[in-house]
Amino acid sequence: MKRLLIFFILAGFALGGIYRGQVIRVIDGDTIYAWVEGFGRVKIRLIGIDAPEREIGRHALRQTRRWHKPPDEIAYLGWKAKQFLKTLLPKYSKIKVETDVEVFDDYGRLLAYIWKGEKLINEIMVREGYASVYTFPPNVKYVERLIKAQKEAQMEEKGIWAPSPIY
Repeated sequence: MKRLLIFFILAGFALGGIYRGQVIRVIDGDTIYAWVEGFGRVKIRLIGIDAPEREIGRHALRQTRRWHKPPDEIAYLGWKAKQFLKTLLPKYSKIKVETDVEVFDDYGRLLAYIWKGEKLINEIMVREGYASVYTFPPNVKYVERLIKAQKEAQMEEKGIWAPSPIY
């Protein structure tokens, strides 16, 4: 009960806030570790996007159906998405971390939009074809931007939207 109370206090504290942060490391195309003011070292799941998985599992198999790609291509695209996110967010880079309505997911990850300067990293990942739009209301603050970015990537056949095989 005490942990639940602390969670709700922290969630209320962080509701819709913008915090300074610093990248510790990129885990995959939609998840990073960062130091964030008010939170400390935290695992962050980028809101509104879904990058390909690097390992074949249940989620990767769902992605094969959604993107019409074989499992080995999903894994390759997952590796490419991680590498691209690492170029956008090198270790120790300064970032702004923006939360939305729901602050944490069921896995305890901080849900956030990541800004580097004036660039919304979540949007860049989608626009360049390294992720697709994957929203869960009520965290939909930038959904229109993400949908527009995905349409651009699809029209240009970038990344996950490119015809197979891409390698």
